[in-house]
Amino acid sequence: MKRWRKKAKEAMMLIFGAEVMDTPKGWEQIEDRLMAEYAFTDFASAKQFVDAISQLSEEENHHPDISFGWGYCKIKIFTHAIKGLAESDFILAAKILIQTNMKQFH
Repeated sequence: MKRWRKKAKEAMMLIFGAEVMDTPKGWEQIEDRLMAEYAFTDFASAKQFVDAISQLSEEENHHPDISFGWGYCKIKIFTHAIKGLAESDFILAAKILIQTNMKQFH
């Protein structure tokens, strides 16, 4: 089964071209995951940011792992079905970047 997963992941990466996608500014690619961390001045601002990202994620039907607390938010994106990165992950990261640039989170 493990070999099948690896082959499926390789096929998806070829189909979607994730290997040639650029990592959006402010994001890091770590072990087949896109990760970003954002800093805020308080808890309310971090929650407001998480709420905005949650709405965007629902619209995209692609849901990142999000953790947040007083003054921070961490986001991890990957495609669960292939246990790695697909084109949709890079697109969501880019849309989150655009969202952060369009809105003021204190």
